[in-house]
Amino acid sequence: MAEELSLYRRWRPKRFAEVVGQELVVATLKRAVAQGKLYHAYLFAGQRGVGKTTLARLLARAANCLAPEDGEPCNRCPNCVRILSGQSLDVVEIDGASHRGIDQVRQLREEVAFLPVGARYKVYIIDEVHMLTQEAFNALLKTLEEPPAHVIFMFATTEPHKVPATVLSRCQAFWLRPIPEELIAKKIKEVAQAEGFALSEGAAEFLARRSGGSLRDALVLLEQLGRAGPITSDQIEAYLGLPPRVQLDAFLEALVAKDGARALEIIADLARRGRDFALFVEEALSRARDRVVAGEDELLSLLPDLVELRAQLPRAFSRRLHLELFVLEKCGVPKPSQPDGLKTSFPPAEQEKVVSPKDNPGESLGLSTAASATENLPCYSSETSEKGEAFRFQGAKEDDRWAEFLRAAWEKRADLGVFLAPAQQSYVDGVLRLVLPEGFRFHYESLKERELLADLEEVARKFYDPLLAVEISYAGDDGPKPLTFEEAVRLLAESLEGKIIGP
Repeated sequence: MAEELSLYRRWRPKRFAEVVGQELVVATLKRAVAQGKLYHAYLFAGQRGVGKTTLARLLARAANCLAPEDGEPCNRCPNCVRILSGQSLDVVEIDGASHRGIDQVRQLREEVAFLPVGARYKVYIIDEVHMLTQEAFNALLKTLEEPPAHVIFMFATTEPHKVPATVLSRCQAFWLRPIPEELIAKKIKEVAQAEGFALSEGAAEFLARRSGGSLRDALVLLEQLGRAGPITSDQIEAYLGLPPRVQLDAFLEALVAKDGARALEIIADLARRGRDFALFVEEALSRARDRVVAGEDELLSLLPDLVELRAQLPRAFSRRLHLELFVLEKCGVPKPSQPDGLKTSFPPAEQEKVVSPKDNPGESLGLSTAASATENLPCYSSETSEKGEAFRFQGAKEDDRWAEFLRAAWEKRADLGVFLAPAQQSYVDGVLRLVLPEGFRFHYESLKERELLADLEEVARKFYDPLLAVEISYAGDDGPKPLTFEEAVRLLAESLEGKIIGP
């Protein structure tokens, strides 16, 4: 059974005219073939997927074609057919990464002395030539200085700066540019129509943007996505693990509006989903750029900061923390939102006196009559009403005090402010209780460190008087906690039916 070729191999150009986005290089090569003025060594440099090896193979066929047509290979003569099918002994392709040593190059030097079997030229195509060792380059240099008339070398590389200058100077070099997005999108539509792939509006353009100038990468994505049904922009985002555009826009708009709480929520969502923060910032930068180009100048000031942030993230010891610091620097410390149980600081005994109007004590006791229900309701006096107002005023003061405390913590240490920002607080009988919600275990563990805890207590004393203790806990459930040393010893003693002697 014949092997089915991948999409990009089936659509590999067979004529120079089919090459996309390299018009100047193609015109130069066709002219050289038509005039019979071929060089003994060529170097094709550029990023992956732009046509380096394709151009080398086309030139190998055109140079050996028995009936070239205006510099194009005819693809019908025996030489073209043999080269196309990979059966020609006169066109040799070598992977520079796996044949990089001096022994392989010495063997090549011996082979070049032999005349071609049935073609005009013996062609050696060396892919990723920059992978050759320095000794191999030195051995190859002698052949490049005095090449046989029947030999043509064609080198392809993604890193031309690693090729010695002595080798570069003996080659006719072509620098291939990334393929423009509009040309990639046009080719995607052509291939999709021929292959029967359904493309939604804008999907081809989105694929072209994600390919980064590589037509081969775009065709690989097209094939992978096309097998699953109609191709949409949302499907592409999901397949590549990209953040949704609506989330990117929400993050950018939160930064512009200085809504730190909203931006931190988005970061927490990314952490819960296990997303790559560097990729998120890269996509946010790209989205901001697109919106600025479209005329939204309010995002212009964000671009330099996002560029710097994207450069810093790979080196950050905690990418999430680094991103949160960026948000706080841009937006300031957000005012914390707290659940009902932590909004007020009055004692639990007083809290029990406040009854929600939604509750029906009569129903909870199984009483059916209105009279029975009212008998069990607490009696509210003017004194009770005044207490409720006092509690509400006290709760508002607590919110203000917590906000001032966060600002002071941020001024004391930036990381202290970051770690405290998502915490929920309550202050009762001289004890400040801080609860880190689920998803913020790193913040919790950082606040428990001795140095940071000391700074926290120092700032807290300025706002909470008296301050007898600071208790920090974590509301999440990340699995079983590791045993303490004492617990481990006790379990070991029990399993061995022994006793623990001494403290």
